Amino acid sequence: MSESASYIQKEIMRILKENRTSYANPMNSWAISRRLNVTPSYIREQAKQLSDRGLLNVRRGPGGGYFIDSNGEDNS
Repeated sequence: MSESASYIQKEIMRILKENRTSYANPMNSWAISRRLNVTPSYIREQAKQLSDRGLLNVRRGPGGGYFIDSNGEDNS
């Protein structure tokens, strides 16, 4: 993983924690991308990697987005 991808992934996790995301209150890629000044597609790409590693969850459909499971902890 490149240094910039690692940085963005840490920032995604930070933003999701700061916003106290949950299944009922996810944050979409557009909202995250605005904060990090990158494209929503890049956020989705990086979030997929985080999801594959079990660090965040995805709620699909209208009103969906990314959230951190209350049982999951980021150990970085």
